[in-house]
Amino acid sequence: MSKWIYLLCLLMSCLIILSGCWDSKEVQSINFITGIGIDYEDNKYVAYAQLIDFSSIAKQEGPTSREESDIWVGRGEGTTLSMAINDLYQTSQQQTLWTHVKAIVLSKNAMSGRLEEIFNTLLHSGQLRYTPWIFGTEQSIPEVLSPSALLNQSTQTIELFEPVKLYKQHSAFEPIRLHELLDGFREPASVILLPSITNKNQTWFNGDKAPPLIRTDGFFVISNGRSQGKVAGKDADGTRFVNYNHVYQYPLYVYKNGSKTPDLTLRLHNPQTKISSRKVGNGVTFDLTTSVKSVIVEDNGSHNSPRTMEKAAEEQIESEIRTTFQKNKSRNIDSYGLAEHLYRHDLAVWKELVQQRADPIKQFNLGKVEVHVKILNASTYKYTE
Repeated sequence: MSKWIYLLCLLMSCLIILSGCWDSKEVQSINFITGIGIDYEDNKYVAYAQLIDFSSIAKQEGPTSREESDIWVGRGEGTTLSMAINDLYQTSQQQTLWTHVKAIVLSKNAMSGRLEEIFNTLLHSGQLRYTPWIFGTEQSIPEVLSPSALLNQSTQTIELFEPVKLYKQHSAFEPIRLHELLDGFREPASVILLPSITNKNQTWFNGDKAPPLIRTDGFFVISNGRSQGKVAGKDADGTRFVNYNHVYQYPLYVYKNGSKTPDLTLRLHNPQTKISSRKVGNGVTFDLTTSVKSVIVEDNGSHNSPRTMEKAAEEQIESEIRTTFQKNKSRNIDSYGLAEHLYRHDLAVWKELVQQRADPIKQFNLGKVEVHVKILNASTYKYTE
């Protein structure tokens, strides 16, 4: 009898000690937010939350229709960002978690002096990680949070969530993560290039329809906690040589005698630029030395030697660097991070000419711009002098 009592007591002890999973929830019973959008309008914050149907995470075997979208976008508003986020919960139907956020999108209004408040609120939640990709946009946030994917692929594979793969193939506008932005956000002179996105697509078609597809179309220059403005298209070309962390590959089209057809096309790799500064009168002159490796993609045969091609490419890059600087200077945009260079390398000049000025870039000028292009090969054949 004592043996059975002993076994019964042992069993009851095990039941008490083992906590089990009685309060666990199935995945489909939780709203996992995958993207966040933040806007500011009419003195109120507007928070957008993107949900993706779990059944769409894997590639769909059959055709799907955009009439039955696998993406839901919620909208909440409030006089503070916290109130806007809490407003989302009222009709969310079930528990909502922010631990799986992969992208954050900020509107143009949100970047105009609201960034400090936004990041304080998001990071104090305790759920958001420091690894989401972060973007700015001039477009409606619900539109960029409701993109399509090519060939019925999972929406999780779009550029909004996986920008690096495409950037390695075509280094147009460099993606950054939240922690990279925060690293320099509170520095008094840091310049952050925040990529801009849109979903306006005129490249890929499904029949006679052009589905909304995410693409980067420029970058916002963030300094002192706010946006200086957006740089897009050819106005951004020079910045790629001066102020990107890494350029994997990007085409350079070399034109001759004003022709609209390129005389030479190179694929550029990893440009490196050294900056030096000198005070001249009441301003600062910056000298740039840029080195870049390249591969020939197309050549119409008018060049006599690799050195002739290199010289033509050097002149083209120097022109792009100077043109970009002048265009952005006229808009008081420091996309080259020249103020930050002074702060880190010539603090006395920075204090004198930059610290107390609202538009310090007006005191900046470009001096010598030396470009050194090295052609490594054409296709699989190495060039030798």
